[in-house]
Formats: sequence, C-alpha cells, structure tokens
Amino acid sequence: MKTYELIIEKKQPTCGGRAPTNSEIKVVTINDPLEYVKTLETSKEIKVYTNDYGATVVHVERGGLWVNYEFSEM
Repeated sequence: MKTYELIIEKKQPTCGGRAPTNSEIKVVTINDPLEYVKTLETSKEIKVYTNDYGATVVHVERGGLWVNYEFSEM
C-alpha cells in the first residue's frame, strides 16, 4: 500500500454566492487510486491522467458537474 495526499476538487453550482469549486485535502493509504475512486463514485464517465507535477488525477463527470481526485504520493 502507498500513502497519498489526496486533493478533491468538486465543481458546484454557484447559486447563493458560493464559489464555483469546493476543495478538501486528505491523506489516504490505498493500493490503487482508480479503485479507491470507484468505491466513491457510480459515474461511468471516469478519466485518469498524470498532471504536469506527476500526480495521478482521476476526473469524474456527474451530470454536467465534475470532480477531480488528485493523488500525490508521499
């Protein structure tokens, strides 16, 4: 198992003056980032890529909104 810093960034409606995204940071110890996200999400629109900083990003589409799960190995 590996330990990752996980940044979860969610696109949200801006009604009521809310910011367009909501972010949280966690530390998780898991085997596979994609399998971890699949336990949280039921969407079939999932993309996985590596960003410019070497982090694994799992992008999920949810009915016009999106969620990015960015895993950086610690």
